Amino acid sequence: MRVLAAQCAMSLAMLAFAVLALLIARAIPRPERRYAYAWALTGCTFLATGLNSLFHDVFSIIGFLGGPTSRPWALVLWWHPVLNHSRTFALTAFCVVLALVLYRRTAVGAEPPPLRTAMAGVLGGMVLGGLVGWWEPDFTNFTHYSAVAVFDVLEMVAFMAVLAVGIASGGIDRALWLSLALNGFILALSVLLFAAEAHLGVAGQWAPRPLHVQTLKAVLRCLMVAVALRHLLGVSRGRPVRGLLPDPRPFASTPSVHA
Repeated sequence: MRVLAAQCAMSLAMLAFAVLALLIARAIPRPERRYAYAWALTGCTFLATGLNSLFHDVFSIIGFLGGPTSRPWALVLWWHPVLNHSRTFALTAFCVVLALVLYRRTAVGAEPPPLRTAMAGVLGGMVLGGLVGWWEPDFTNFTHYSAVAVFDVLEMVAFMAVLAVGIASGGIDRALWLSLALNGFILALSVLLFAAEAHLGVAGQWAPRPLHVQTLKAVLRCLMVAVALRHLLGVSRGRPVRGLLPDPRPFASTPSVHA
């Protein structure tokens, strides 16, 4: 039950980060609006995946309270792969979409697509992940957690790629880059946890305690919230939004003025 409570804390922190990201996107002043799109896309994506995660957690708690032989718990086991993979594929699609937007804006000067178009790609990834989970064999620790670990590695690589593109393009600010980097570290912990859980009960196999790993992940999610909150307060007070690298363009040094 404590593991489920830690997972709920992570979901709530994800939703708090999403709301803060959307507020930051609205608060960024006109001279620095090039950073707003990435924040808006991030906020919408984390809002969708956070709601998915919170539903999963509440559903799991209901099943847990019903007991291992109850109908709700059987439904939880059936939905586990669908919900887990849907979030993984959605966040991977988010990284691909954001990296393409940043690259095209830097390489050819293309304007970002409408936010709803970008989110269609993210939600399409969520649907694809749900279908992958639906096609997965009957739930066992080995089959499901091995698959989660593999897909989390792919998601982690996608986050590393978007972080690299963010540096090269200058299209995301320092606070967003740090937040996405923290999320990448959370993914690294997830890979460790799920790879170990795939071998739970195997003699001689070491496995970290799920509660310890999930608690650490919840703390890192709260750190993402703290980074976003500090950034929102700074932007609201007129502090300039700074990219990762010095920007040679003239408007980069323009004082921050709200539109």
